[in-house]
Amino acid sequence: MRSFQVIFKKMLKNIYNYNKIPLLLIALLPIGLLISSGVSELLSILLVILYITSLIYKKDYSIINNPYFKSLLILWLYLILNSILFSQVYAASEYSLRSIGFIKYILLIFAFKYYLKKNKNFKFILTFWTFIISLVTFDVFFESYNGKNILGFVSSHETRIASFLKQELKIGHFILGFSFLTTSYLFYKSQNRSILFLLFSYIFIIILIISLYLTGERSNAIRGLFCLILFFVFGNKKIFKYKYIFSILTIFCLITLYNLSERLQIRFNGQIINLIKNNGIVKTLKDSQYGAHYATAIQIFKSYPLLGVGNKNFRYECQKKEYFNNKLALTNARCATHPHQIYLELLSEHGLIGATIILFIIFFILYKNIKIYVKKKNPIHLASILFVLQTFLPLIPSGSFFSSWTATVFWINFSIMMTFCDIKNLKK
Repeated sequence: MRSFQVIFKKMLKNIYNYNKIPLLLIALLPIGLLISSGVSELLSILLVILYITSLIYKKDYSIINNPYFKSLLILWLYLILNSILFSQVYAASEYSLRSIGFIKYILLIFAFKYYLKKNKNFKFILTFWTFIISLVTFDVFFESYNGKNILGFVSSHETRIASFLKQELKIGHFILGFSFLTTSYLFYKSQNRSILFLLFSYIFIIILIISLYLTGERSNAIRGLFCLILFFVFGNKKIFKYKYIFSILTIFCLITLYNLSERLQIRFNGQIINLIKNNGIVKTLKDSQYGAHYATAIQIFKSYPLLGVGNKNFRYECQKKEYFNNKLALTNARCATHPHQIYLELLSEHGLIGATIILFIIFFILYKNIKIYVKKKNPIHLASILFVLQTFLPLIPSGSFFSSWTATVFWINFSIMMTFCDIKNLKK
């Protein structure tokens, strides 16, 4: 038994000494997302395992007393109870395991805080991510012009771009998830440097916003513009010296792009603006698939107002005949994996009680981070805050909050945001 303990301690020591591996895993997370949600989850799990191993080796259990950890632990325990006790018994065992596995996102936050507390580590990660987002942005422009990406992948939708995600039409969400983080890093580095570096940072963010619109993802395009406006309005005035000029330039570029692109005119004008002009907002929504999703989610919420039907159970509950609505043109297409609107997802699957718990914990932590940002004015911190904030924009269609791919992008930004609760100002 004693020899086993010695071997175990040596193994922990060896894993702990390889501190570059966790940084590599963090750096590779965006690439994992581009490959598949499974790969990104694997990288996250490996990072969490190394983090726990390091804590055991150092006998550091301070995380248990961290108030943010306790808050997020309540969220995790609620999700487990929701799946086991409150779920409407749809694939209960599968989603109970998913809820238990949610702990990896909580531990991911503190793994980021642990490994990125050193300035050089933070700089390495953001520099590497800047290269990745630059490559993806170039690929979006390439596919927009050539009809296929640099690897020969062709989008499944003629008016949207998939880039490296092949048939998955969510590359815009990927760009949104990493563009402001990387751009804010460039702006931070531009302090006390030549004006050319600052101008490059402005040009870089304009290119990223243009690429976001080129994807044809309307919701993410709106979210990106929302983040850009707040990024310039609440950014450090010492850094964003020419924000008004470049804001106007960004708008000019987007208008020009819209007028030159038939594909974007179809996406934004033909499929939205013209329909609203001719039919009005209400009828346009009723005749759309989104309208069918929303109406079904509202009906489910009315049926289960307090606890909902259980996490990720919208896909099953929506199939019931009682949710058929002949007033909706696409009521037969009302089912999906989620209702495509975050508040309706939370209300239909978690009810008032669950939605309140989830939103209160996240917004409480968000509020604390906003207070810290107001004092320190770090643009990277602001970028992560804005991504978390835009996730909860009302009315705009959204991905599922609990799907692996979307959740990974969200919790990466949340992790960066939480890192600034303790991190000192980065050295430029």
